[in-house]
Formats: sequence, C-alpha cells, structure tokens
Amino acid sequence: MDLRREYTRDFKIRVMHEIEAGRGITEVARELEINPRTIENWRADWRARGDRAFSGAGRPRPAQPVTEGQRIAELERKIGQLTMENDLLKKALARWKEKPHLTVLSGETACLKKSGRPLSEAKP
Repeated sequence: MDLRREYTRDFKIRVMHEIEAGRGITEVARELEINPRTIENWRADWRARGDRAFSGAGRPRPAQPVTEGQRIAELERKIGQLTMENDLLKKALARWKEKPHLTVLSGETACLKKSGRPLSEAKP
C-alpha cells in the first residue's frame, strides 16, 4: 500500500506562486502539511525548467500491483538469505573461538616466548 500523496501540476504551480509572492517555504509546507524538502525539490525544478516543470507523472510505478503471493515469495527469499548469513556468521564465530588468542601482558615476555629464546636471556 503506497501512502505517498500525489499532487497535480496545477497544485505545484500554485505553491510556487505563493512562494514567489514572498511566503516562506516552511510556512507553506506547514499550512499544506507537506514536507518542506518536497517543496524545495519542486522549487528547484521550477527554477530550472520554468513552464516545463512538473510535466512528468512522477516516479514510475510498477505496471501491475504486487500480489499477495509475490509478496510472500519475496519475504521467503529474504528469510532464506538472512538464515544463510546467520549460519555463516555462526560458523565464523565458532572458528574464531576455537583459535588460541595470544594475550599480551608484557610485550617483552611475549616476544621472547614467540622467538623461542630462553627467558633467562631476557634483560633484567
């Protein structure tokens, strides 16, 4: 269900004339209950294209509405994708937990252990 409101070309032109007459975008947006950013976009189109502005039908919509079966299939596909991602992350976490992790309390001691030199050779 699309909750977006559609505005006619004439309506948009009337809004542009109100703004050109000196009213603020915020004031007009509040009065008409329209997002000010929407009016700013209309204004940019109005300035760039003049009388040719607002000629399109807006964003194209799908030719046919999505059926309930199509929606269910899309959601099932998404569930499958997320399940595979979760499984992959679980395996990666398990492998990470299996690996011994070196905890360095003293850098010098850890370096000596790793190098294989006896600790007695360490500097005091």
